[in-house]
Amino acid sequence: MTRTEAVDGVSRGGGTSAPPGTLRRVASGSHDKSTGEYRAGSMVRLESLLSTVDGVVRDARAGGRFGDIGPAFSTAFGSWLEPFAAAMRGMESTAHSQAAARALTDLARLTGECASQAMRSVAGLQAGTVGSAPGRLHAELAGRIDDSFLEFASSPEFDRARRSAAAAILDWLEHDRSAAETIAGALESPPESAPERFGDPAPPETEPVAHDGNATLNAFRGGEKARASVLVVPGFTIGARAFDLDPQRSVARSLARHGVETWLLDWGRSDETDRVRTVANQLERIDRAVDAVRESANGRCPALAGHFHGGLLALLYCIRHPGKACALVTLSTPVEFASRGGAFAGWLRACDGERLVDVLGNVPGPLLAALAAAASPMRWCGGGFFALLDGVDSGAAAARIARFEQARRFPPSFPGETFRGIYRAFYRDNSFAADAGAVIDGHRYELSRLETPLLNVFASDDRIVPSGASIPLGERTGAVPGSNLEYRGGHHDLLTSRNAHDELVPEIAAWLTERTART
Repeated sequence: MTRTEAVDGVSRGGGTSAPPGTLRRVASGSHDKSTGEYRAGSMVRLESLLSTVDGVVRDARAGGRFGDIGPAFSTAFGSWLEPFAAAMRGMESTAHSQAAARALTDLARLTGECASQAMRSVAGLQAGTVGSAPGRLHAELAGRIDDSFLEFASSPEFDRARRSAAAAILDWLEHDRSAAETIAGALESPPESAPERFGDPAPPETEPVAHDGNATLNAFRGGEKARASVLVVPGFTIGARAFDLDPQRSVARSLARHGVETWLLDWGRSDETDRVRTVANQLERIDRAVDAVRESANGRCPALAGHFHGGLLALLYCIRHPGKACALVTLSTPVEFASRGGAFAGWLRACDGERLVDVLGNVPGPLLAALAAAASPMRWCGGGFFALLDGVDSGAAAARIARFEQARRFPPSFPGETFRGIYRAFYRDNSFAADAGAVIDGHRYELSRLETPLLNVFASDDRIVPSGASIPLGERTGAVPGSNLEYRGGHHDLLTSRNAHDELVPEIAAWLTERTART
């Protein structure tokens, strides 16, 4: 499969209306440099972080060396911080909030230094060329900046700073429950300006088949020629809309066009009832959805397909319920959580995932989205846009990008106890790396016990779930040779790029049809 090519000059924007190279601001109180404290006004505005990053971007672009890459990096940070700045607006200043502010300032300083070093490290590669460079050069430079940034950010000093910042923020929120509730509520709800900035929030029309609490099962019929059935399980770090952006970029519709009746499980917006849902509870919901799909498909045994944490849940389901699904397709699904380049996993460990649940309950989707962006600030922002532009006019591209931005910026919150179980077993303990497997909610899950035929799809340029985190799945399950399938693209390119819909989805559909014929 071929790598999706970038389109020149479209890595900027990130959904923000600010001019290229600038960062949006929020009103804030004055900062007393002599004491390091924030006066009258809201608590942590993240103004220091915004100013630091903006400053190093301007400095690194001196002499026009960086062309459009500088604004892209600036926007990648600034636009993703807006929900947090908005959430913190109006917080009262306390001793704990000031400690959090100082820790964030330290992290901001190091982040700015890392960003500056990263961009300077590639200056010789793009001097005098970026302004007229083709899209591919922009994408390659973005990737190199990301790699360099993550190398600098993996230092012990940076890790200590982010752990200190996370601990200080959690200490503050533990002592100020009102602030915790305010911030959690703000992050779980898209800003009022979201429809204007990101387009109509309504997804393309679907056919709801069943409801399970706030989750909905949607059907995409394959017509009379349907030869297989699959239930698609999204994760909790991107909304279900990413699987059905529009008729041309819809995983569900593409599978249906290739003879696979497709059902999409939409988790919906999380609420207080989700707070206590465990991994076992989520597998029960998947089980009810599998039964509903079998009934709708006239008894045909369905397959399961899942992306990221959705693939992990689908994997756990197949281990616990052998025979209920005729096949399993995992997309960017990690099983090795200590793999090189696992920056997202590193951020979660630094933030102490269990304390996040204790303090916030459900873990806000935008928080996890921002941590994913921190793991890959350039490719996370730019790569998704590049993948969405092929073959459409500017108006259609803008609408498609708007839906994608809604899905990735404002995903459903991760149910609290589900997150705790996954964090403890995998991000903290890396349990699948041991022969004994993972114990979650009193149930043991060993990869060697998987009996379901497996197709494990990983992305070579994935900066959120690096290929080294996914490849061991085929080996540890004892899957047949060829079960690992590489796609040359990024984390979301698996779902949204033109190449994925032209090449990858038909291959998955053919594999599903073949496995269904054997059952």
